[in-house]
Amino acid sequence: MTIAAAALVLIALGASARWTWWRSSAPGMKVLCYHKVGTPPPGSKLKDLWVSPKKFRAQVKYLLDHGYTTLFFSDLKALRDAGQPLPEKSVLITFDDGYENNYTEAWPILRELGAKGNIFVVYNTIGKTNLWHNPASEPWVNMATLEQLKEMQASGVIEYGSHTMNHPHLSALKLDDAAWEMAESKRQLEAAFGREMCAFAYPYGDGAYAPAIRAKALEAGYTFDFSFKQGKTPWPWDRENRTIDRLFIRGRDNNWDLALQLSRGASRL
Repeated sequence: MTIAAAALVLIALGASARWTWWRSSAPGMKVLCYHKVGTPPPGSKLKDLWVSPKKFRAQVKYLLDHGYTTLFFSDLKALRDAGQPLPEKSVLITFDDGYENNYTEAWPILRELGAKGNIFVVYNTIGKTNLWHNPASEPWVNMATLEQLKEMQASGVIEYGSHTMNHPHLSALKLDDAAWEMAESKRQLEAAFGREMCAFAYPYGDGAYAPAIRAKALEAGYTFDFSFKQGKTPWPWDRENRTIDRLFIRGRDNNWDLALQLSRGASRL
């Protein structure tokens, strides 16, 4: 091998080391985290929050083609209540916030392919826009309406969890106000959808590892609380001592990234 060829091999190995193929497989519950399905609008500086419909369809198809069972929050609760293990190959597909594009783009794909999805809804922005974003960095887009959310639930394809009333940084609030954001959103969502909201996700992941805030989430009555930390969580889950981590799917990710997320708990360094 020439020096030039050897240099190319080293460069290729160095580049590929950014992916986690060389790590050992990590055990644990697999929870995928999506936000928006569609094309980022002009001016978006958060393009990784957008997954194209083509990629999303390919990713869901990959899961089903490789024998994965998709779970609702209620399925997970039933397993926990019964003290049962997770199905050998299972995954939760979750979306944060409750965008209209979850209805127009993601839901039809899930329905077509026969997969289940779960959406963490920000109650006070139903039928409005993503008001928590600075429009200078992420243009406002429509959130799903209550009618759209109810239609998705009625289809048997989508379940809901809470993402607070207003999507705040919980650690920036007084503890009583943070507790209200979590408890009131559970109450309002249960009234709107006529079913238990057993799952909660911390906006920005903020508060997931703050003991006082997490205690308020559990006091509000949620069975599950989800962080925004990258990784998988052991099952049976130690509810008293840790939140449930997730696998963030970025707009640039392909099916190889997805496979590495599922096996290694992360795709890139």
